[in-house]
Amino acid sequence: MTMMNANDPVGGTGSSHHKNPPSFPGYRIFGAIAALILLVLLAIQFFELFDNDNQTIPEVRWGTPPISDVQTGLSGVQTDEILRERATLQAERQIYGPSPENDRTFQVGSETQFLTEEIEDPSPFLTRSWASPPDGETAMVRGTDRVEGVSSLPYVGAEVFERPFARDWRLGMADIATHLGALAILGFAFLLAAVLALRGRVPIVAGKSGSKVKRFGWFERMTHWMTSVSFLALALTGIVIAYGDSLILPFGDDFLGQAGWLATWGHMMFFPPFALGILLMFVMWVKHNLPSKLDVTWLKQGGGMFSDELHPSARKFNAGQKLIFWSVILGGGLLVLTGIGLMFPFFWTGIDGMAWTMLIHAIIAVLMIAVILGHIYIGSIGMQGAFWAMWNGDVDRNWAAEHHDLWLNEIDSKKGPAE
Repeated sequence: MTMMNANDPVGGTGSSHHKNPPSFPGYRIFGAIAALILLVLLAIQFFELFDNDNQTIPEVRWGTPPISDVQTGLSGVQTDEILRERATLQAERQIYGPSPENDRTFQVGSETQFLTEEIEDPSPFLTRSWASPPDGETAMVRGTDRVEGVSSLPYVGAEVFERPFARDWRLGMADIATHLGALAILGFAFLLAAVLALRGRVPIVAGKSGSKVKRFGWFERMTHWMTSVSFLALALTGIVIAYGDSLILPFGDDFLGQAGWLATWGHMMFFPPFALGILLMFVMWVKHNLPSKLDVTWLKQGGGMFSDELHPSARKFNAGQKLIFWSVILGGGLLVLTGIGLMFPFFWTGIDGMAWTMLIHAIIAVLMIAVILGHIYIGSIGMQGAFWAMWNGDVDRNWAAEHHDLWLNEIDSKKGPAE
């Protein structure tokens, strides 16, 4: 008689004397449903990418400003209508920018001047050197006192965003980081769901032995969960910041505003534990994650993911885990560095450097989310017995023998099997 093991987080079956039965069909059904939903979301994302309903390059006209109607001496109804139209922005929104229908206060035209004046008793925070652009770029950020031309960004400094590089930045943020980032996350999630539907869960082929082997100590597990939880919080808050208009705005402006406020502050609050976790993991595990010839064989055999009988040899970490490790260390390190740069603008670099910093941060973030999805999948429903390695630190001896045989031999040669 086969009984459900209480230590299996998703109800795996097996016994200490018999091989596991085929993977429970419920996993495949769940994978098929998830794959279908993700496929629909991918199709919607492809449509949004190519429907051209959101222009990232605004309309703009540069050149000599038109002669002011006031200067020409025009008067009467014609002049009044022209000035009224300009004062209330009654033209197309894509030209003059967004504004409430009945409360328009911008005035764009050759006769309009934007005046600037010094702030009385400015906050010490604003006078810090890192909070201001380097010398020579202040005027560029502030903009000119007079609008030269018509832009879809009706405020001082609009020309900064109309520079050629700024258009490339806007394209990178709106299309590459946002749309292709969504494709990467949804696409990788779809592949994982498809693998679960077609392959099923990777079982412990020999069945559970009932004998445990200590795999990770308490400090290793604490570091892993601190880093994992902080990364998930950073990912969720980052998704709110990047995709709030699509995911949250349908629930209302107020809800989006509150979510955006929490996401903005939460994104910075979870940065310190994530940075500390990356540093600790590097120190603890880098010696176990150096490349070796075993990794080539493991990758050629697909890690045994597609056959219950094929189990390539591995030490404490196999090639797949090493790829995750270096993705977290290198990708996470870039996120930390670029994140610090964004938290302290213009401290290390100028306006072009800040644009590159934000673009790199966004692209690395969405790619890391896609990679970590695979890690979460394998460590939960994707492989029987893997979850407990990081939960209580112990793994079944048969699991260790099938996936990390060389590491198990090292443990046995030093201490013998742990009961």
